[in-house]
Amino acid sequence: MSLLPAPLAPIRPAFLTRVTPVARLTAGMIWLVAAILTLDPAVPARLVVAACVALVLCSGLPLRRIPGRLAPLGLAILSLTVFSILLSGSNADRSIAAIVELGPMRITGPAVSAGLAVGLRVVVIGLTTLLVFGPSDPTRLADSLVQQWHAPDRFAYGTLAALRVAPFMAGDWATIAAARRLRGISPGGVTGRAREFGDRLMVMLVSSIRRAERLALAMDARGFDSGIRRTHFRELRVGWRDLLTVAVALAVAAAALALPR
Repeated sequence: MSLLPAPLAPIRPAFLTRVTPVARLTAGMIWLVAAILTLDPAVPARLVVAACVALVLCSGLPLRRIPGRLAPLGLAILSLTVFSILLSGSNADRSIAAIVELGPMRITGPAVSAGLAVGLRVVVIGLTTLLVFGPSDPTRLADSLVQQWHAPDRFAYGTLAALRVAPFMAGDWATIAAARRLRGISPGGVTGRAREFGDRLMVMLVSSIRRAERLALAMDARGFDSGIRRTHFRELRVGWRDLLTVAVALAVAAAALALPR
């Protein structure tokens, strides 16, 4: 099961599908740190270009579906960029020449630069998330966290179990609604719909608590809290691909920060 929706699971073997998740996570963190180290929009813009190249050449993800999946993020990017430009403190500084001036509203060059930097950082976050989590499933990520970063088994596999349970909640919500309709419970008016929503939410909460209890008992039965060193069915080791991925990420981040604007 992929951390991304099923249509975005890798459709062909690619370089990043053979890289361990921890190496991809390290590379992604390097890019995110580079994006926030400066207010210059050129730095995240260069990282966006690098991320797009990596998506096309190395990810193995279905490229035609990526824009649709990132579309909801576009509204957030646009809103953050516009508001950052309009609310920038440099707009009130009369010593800075205005690019646009409509009555009391002024927009300066530094305000546009700051707004673009904010928006491009969000783009970097979205693309980096795809590159980190898209090429492999959560099980491999949990294995990599435990074996290579020595994360606690209970934490890593508990998170994995939560990710696997999450998709069932939508089905539970629809099942509860169908059960209420079968019993002839059909709310009318705004008050009735609000009461129905509250009832369904309470049933969902009880169902989730029971599922979490069963999951915790199942993990305890398998010795996740025994303190005994566990063996691993899928052995993951650092290879040349992992080292190359981290090295390239460092080089790209350094180039994005060092190159002149």
